[in-house]
Amino acid sequence: MYTCNSCQLAFKEAADQRSHMKTEWHRYNLKRRVAQLPPIDEDSFSTKVASLSVADDTTNQNQGKAESKRDQRRREKQDILQKKREILARAREAMMKEQSTNNEDTSSKADPHEGVTGDFNGDVNRNVTDADITNPTIESQKEIEERIIKDKMSNKVDIPVTTCLFCHTNKKANFPDIDDVVEHMSVKHGLYIPESRYLVDREGLLKYLGEKIGLGNVCLCCNYQGKDIWAVREHMLTKRHMKIPYELEDEKLEISDFYDFSSSYKDDVKADTTSHDEEDWEDVSSDSEGENDDEDLNKEDNDDNTIYQAGHELILPSGKALGHRSLARYYRQNLAPERVLSEGQGTVVAAESRHMLTVRDRKELATQKRAWSDQRKREQINDKRSAKFINQQAHYRDQLLQ
Repeated sequence: MYTCNSCQLAFKEAADQRSHMKTEWHRYNLKRRVAQLPPIDEDSFSTKVASLSVADDTTNQNQGKAESKRDQRRREKQDILQKKREILARAREAMMKEQSTNNEDTSSKADPHEGVTGDFNGDVNRNVTDADITNPTIESQKEIEERIIKDKMSNKVDIPVTTCLFCHTNKKANFPDIDDVVEHMSVKHGLYIPESRYLVDREGLLKYLGEKIGLGNVCLCCNYQGKDIWAVREHMLTKRHMKIPYELEDEKLEISDFYDFSSSYKDDVKADTTSHDEEDWEDVSSDSEGENDDEDLNKEDNDDNTIYQAGHELILPSGKALGHRSLARYYRQNLAPERVLSEGQGTVVAAESRHMLTVRDRKELATQKRAWSDQRKREQINDKRSAKFINQQAHYRDQLLQ
């Protein structure tokens, strides 16, 4: 006798037992046995299978209906787009026909055998029509400009000379005199007035900057234009644009009316006046005077060479060199003196440095670390994903019973 412990059956022949173990009923009872549940008979198993098949059929039908609805919507959209294309094509054809008819009418009206007087009259009429057409545009542009100017004047905010340019309207922004305002803006906002020793109209410069901010609503540094003075001040405070640009030639010419650099070239003016005075007198030329003139020219050339030898250095007549402030980071370096090694010391250093670690690029090391971390994260994600579905197999098949 051959038995099946899972289904609690007995068979007379081994072939019947083997064929029974290949059935889905036996496999289902094996799963129930693993779950410590009692077996079921073949009739109840067949009813369960039939109910599941009916449910699968209903789900498949619903999916088919959903897909058909989706296809139907897609077809409707395509039909609507096709209709729109046809309408646009018809409209385009109608416009082309109208243009062609207009061109034919104008060509038929034109007379090719018209004389010189006709050409002249046509040119005059064409010029008149062009002037009539362009005049409204010019007037409209002028009106637009005038309206913009009126809007700016209506929204103008007067900033007094004793008021800070960057602080919003409050009690702390007003000061008794100009010196206090300039000190406040330089200390709190970092405003630097370029070439202050040649500045002759400080009040006018502050008025100009105030009009630029209050009337034009323009940033001092980048010429950003805001909708009002509040927006411009917020822009300058956030971007740290509280400075007067003084690098390009246009930027220097913009505020050149408030400066007077005549004191920087007084020597040249004196030299010119003395030369004009000497021209009024008649002197006899001599070789000694020519030699003196040549010596003076050589001295001037030498002075120029000693004072401005390079673009970033100022060499004084005493021989000392002054560096530019932009190169201060290089002048502040304290470099260690070079040590000259003998032949024996060089071999010892080379032998000791063989066992040191090789210098690696920081960027390459950082990229390698990121690649390692990404690989580790991917492995962890794959492990978590496989752990979720490792026991959810459709059918459990014991290899010993095959």
